[in-house]
Amino acid sequence: MSQESSSKVEAPDPSGKRGTILSLLLENLNDPNPRARVLAVREATDYTDEVVVDRVLALADSDPNLEVRCTAISSLGNFVYLGATTVYELEMDSIYAQDLLAEADYRRVYDFLLSLYHDESRTLDERRYAVESLSYASDETAEQVIAELYARPEKEAKISALFAMGCSGSVRWEETLRGEFLNEDSDLQIEAIHAAGEMGAEDLGKDLWRMTYAEDRDTVIAAVWALGQIGWDGAFDRLDELTLHEDPQIRECADEAMEEWLFYNGLAQEHGLDEPDTFLDEEES
Repeated sequence: MSQESSSKVEAPDPSGKRGTILSLLLENLNDPNPRARVLAVREATDYTDEVVVDRVLALADSDPNLEVRCTAISSLGNFVYLGATTVYELEMDSIYAQDLLAEADYRRVYDFLLSLYHDESRTLDERRYAVESLSYASDETAEQVIAELYARPEKEAKISALFAMGCSGSVRWEETLRGEFLNEDSDLQIEAIHAAGEMGAEDLGKDLWRMTYAEDRDTVIAAVWALGQIGWDGAFDRLDELTLHEDPQIRECADEAMEEWLFYNGLAQEHGLDEPDTFLDEEES
């Protein structure tokens, strides 16, 4: 698995604001300080230019610093999400085509992550972050590597697999998550709750409702927020009750989860909440 590892990357045309931003970004991605590269790579995948894709792939593949490599691998998940959610045969001719990730770049990123995952010479962190990023593809291959990672004995591998299950959005994982809700290891339990919320798993609504009665505050907070995310019909009364909870952190989370629940169910305006601005609204303002 080879990616261009040289720090000499051809800069984009510097004309215009975007070119200036990209030039600065590429300069920071080449910074000799690893911390600066970590910070830069976290911003890089907001840009879909080929030169940015090239540089992030190079960092993920061969940066000498493990933190930089892992951060780059994780950041590639944004490219996977963009590629997986683009209908290329329709959208490449649209007015927004210049902002889309090229299909060839999507395939390069996907293939790189899959190859990295299968490379047993890589660290566990690199391999598990590759699975997290691949999960956004929500395809059969991604589900297979998630299952393989989840089957590993290491706790860190299982946590990443649970995270990936949520990002995949696949109902295949609902029973796995339900089982993890009962895990005595609070880290795995809470990660499963987060995954259920991210997945929008309404079928797990009753289970999440039960988790809001847990003794552990962090578990309650995770379950409350997940209930807001999934929009389960039976959550309203419990969320409303928890907005009066004596614990200020649970109370604050319940308030935010209630807003999320109302937006999800199209009831926000009835309760005096403004709908979020759409892209078109922002363009017109």
